[in-house]
Amino acid sequence: MRRLLPIVFCFCLTAVSAALPNDNKPDQTWLPVTPQDWQIKEVPYNPGAPAIQLYFSYYKDDNENFVSVYRRIKILTEAGRKYADASIEIEPEQSLQKLMARTVHADGTISEFKGKPFDKIAWKIRGVKRVTKTFAFPDVTVGSIIEYMYTVTLPQHIVDTISDWPIQSELFTVKEHLRFRPYQGVVNVPTEWGAVDHHSRVSYAYVNQVDPKVPEKRPGNLMELELENVPAFRSEDYMPPEDDFKPAVYFFYGGRESITPEAFWTEWRKLYSEYQEKYIGNYGDVRNAASELIRDETDPEKKLRKLYARAQQIRNLTYERWRTQEETKREGLKRNTSASDVLQHGYGNAYDVNRFFVALARAAGFDASPLFVSDRKRRSFNKIILWLGQVNGEATLIKVNGKDLILYPGVRYCPYGLVPWVYTSTAALNVTKTGELFFTTPPPLGSLARRSATITLASDGSARGELKVELTGQEALQHRLDALSTDEAGRRKAFEDEVGAWLPAGSIVKMQSSGGWDATEQPLIAHFNVEIPNFASIAGKRMLAPSFLFATLQKDMFRSMVRTYPVVFSYPFSEQDELTLTLPEGYSLEVAPYRRKTGLSYAGYETESSFTKNELTVKRVLHVDRPKVAIEDYLQLKEFFDVVLKGDEGQAVLSSVSVQKE
Repeated sequence: MRRLLPIVFCFCLTAVSAALPNDNKPDQTWLPVTPQDWQIKEVPYNPGAPAIQLYFSYYKDDNENFVSVYRRIKILTEAGRKYADASIEIEPEQSLQKLMARTVHADGTISEFKGKPFDKIAWKIRGVKRVTKTFAFPDVTVGSIIEYMYTVTLPQHIVDTISDWPIQSELFTVKEHLRFRPYQGVVNVPTEWGAVDHHSRVSYAYVNQVDPKVPEKRPGNLMELELENVPAFRSEDYMPPEDDFKPAVYFFYGGRESITPEAFWTEWRKLYSEYQEKYIGNYGDVRNAASELIRDETDPEKKLRKLYARAQQIRNLTYERWRTQEETKREGLKRNTSASDVLQHGYGNAYDVNRFFVALARAAGFDASPLFVSDRKRRSFNKIILWLGQVNGEATLIKVNGKDLILYPGVRYCPYGLVPWVYTSTAALNVTKTGELFFTTPPPLGSLARRSATITLASDGSARGELKVELTGQEALQHRLDALSTDEAGRRKAFEDEVGAWLPAGSIVKMQSSGGWDATEQPLIAHFNVEIPNFASIAGKRMLAPSFLFATLQKDMFRSMVRTYPVVFSYPFSEQDELTLTLPEGYSLEVAPYRRKTGLSYAGYETESSFTKNELTVKRVLHVDRPKVAIEDYLQLKEFFDVVLKGDEGQAVLSSVSVQKE
């Protein structure tokens, strides 16, 4: 839950507002451009950087319901001109009320932005879309200073449970001014419902602190922080979540539980435990359903698989398009308040499905309980950030044959026993009344991708043929979940684009058939027709043909000799690939692709080829069994992937029969 309803006391707001200083207002006037600004020619400790942020101001006011931002950037190189295109992300229920932008030139002339920003959809998932307001600065050249300020209005009568200051960006920042003012009345937080002396407080946590300065409280309950010379954040491919390393100050509303992190998580475990037990209950119709499912089955795991399959038959509304209240009412969708409701209605969200499974499992005699799990895709769990959004996934903790097992019936298409990778090796909140408060979920299981292609090469260097892709495990699950965000045509195009990215530029990919999109326990299989206009290059009476079709991850991965962060793959993976290339008439194989083989204790790679009549067959196997590699092991991993990339770029030399006879 992201937002809370504030309890409004008008007399308190009037009294507080009257005492506020003038700086509790959005930025409305340009700051003077100083001689020092013009003298800056490069970024400290990073010569050649494309631009530098001279000033950044961010002010969020929960009392007046606005966010005010001011940026000033100096363009240092031609590459820095990309910052002439700016965008402002607008969340649902927000609106852009004021935007001013201009380009200041070294001779003192100014080019004002006089147009209007246009809307661009940043992303759209199941009917919910995020829009950015996009615009371009006028007359930007190297040496120009561009600056803009804007105000975004926030929804009335609600506040975000958590707010943060975006301290570090991709640009070095000379000066920052950060402000936050919380709502001045009482916020209705769940932990204080029913309390006689109801109150709320605002706490903050500063993570990855960038310098000794900390936020200070000013008149009017204004929190403020001023920083200088904030370094740019430089990300790396295959690194842990960036938010694990970026400095940030988080503000959150709470009640008595927000005194300490231990109190916060302990109090919420208590509240969730009480709610969950009432929801799961001990309902007769659920017991009867469980009994009917397992019948005379005696094997515990087979029992559990049947119960799991039944829970996943519930219509999972989480993976359908978002509905307004009016649409929900019109469709007759009712809120579930118990596991019995889920059984009777036959639908529910992901949490309903998970708790229904817990109820079935308990009815069948299993020791089962809900489990709240953090998502490691965006950030790793941090106990001092007092925000429930960190544990936004729900699973089932269950004992089977004396061992703990974590299952995810609430994740659509998730096979029995598979933990979606975003919920692996991460913190989980135990919401039962006993046992450890937190524990770490198991590491991710691997994923297998099989790709095979039969290609016919023409004498002009073009090629065409068929390609088959077979995905299992995490890869199959992720593709199935992604497909839920679009229709069949969108699903087809997304898969065609993905396959096209493996192939040489200009390739044409058409999906012919696919299957397994709804078969949770089966592979996801797709067949494609491919045309590659410039597959082989011709040099006289010889051809150079790639011996491999499929690109591995990124072609420039791990080129640097130094590494700042650990290497993290989402999950262990294995690729098994085979290419059968039919040579054009009149050509034969002169030089076979070079055979390569290398390995580490946790990874392996091998290619081999064979030639029969006029067909060249190349096989390739790559597997990485460790999802995280420490910095000290980076050079070893780099050497491994250097071999992989060279192998994947291998070529076969073909020559005409007349050349071979000479």
